[in-house]
Amino acid sequence: MSTGWSLPCIFASSGKVAAVPQFEVLLFRAAFSLAFFGAFCCGELVAGSRLDAEGRALLFQDILVAGTVVHVHFRCSKTDQHAWGIWFILQASPEGQPCPVWDTEAYLAVRPLGAGHLLVHTDGSCLSWYQFTSVFRACLDLLGLPPLEFGPHSFRIGAAMHVVAAGGSREKVMQVGRWHSSAYRHYVRQDLVY
Repeated sequence: MSTGWSLPCIFASSGKVAAVPQFEVLLFRAAFSLAFFGAFCCGELVAGSRLDAEGRALLFQDILVAGTVVHVHFRCSKTDQHAWGIWFILQASPEGQPCPVWDTEAYLAVRPLGAGHLLVHTDGSCLSWYQFTSVFRACLDLLGLPPLEFGPHSFRIGAAMHVVAAGGSREKVMQVGRWHSSAYRHYVRQDLVY
């Protein structure tokens, strides 16, 4: 498990947040890690509500951790309107950095058994868009960042910007975000490129 991810530190060290069960820390750590490294649209990752049917959100059977990679099956997405589906591979990050492989593996080790949504609470109810956004903004607030300037799409924007900052090509940005058009340009904030 990586040590550089800030969510457990926020929950553990902040006087503003009551004791948070370790399960919830692992759930949100995996959710945020997958959102960033997978450049997910929020609706591809989490349910519209806690009681949502399977819909477009990532299901337990859509993911496979194998060694140092996570295989993710996108059954359908904004960029796949025909729902043909694609498999996408997320690589492990260097030790000490946020890592989609280790974060997902740690969550899966405690996840309740059963099919359905991948990201579920201990009672089996699915992680909702509202919960994802609320906890994300609470974390930003604890870090002293303006929470209303960020939203679930910030992970997708951050993924695109991360590729650009690392010197990635337009094609690489499009591959990471699964874009098939110039729509990727809306996610690259030129004023933030160094």
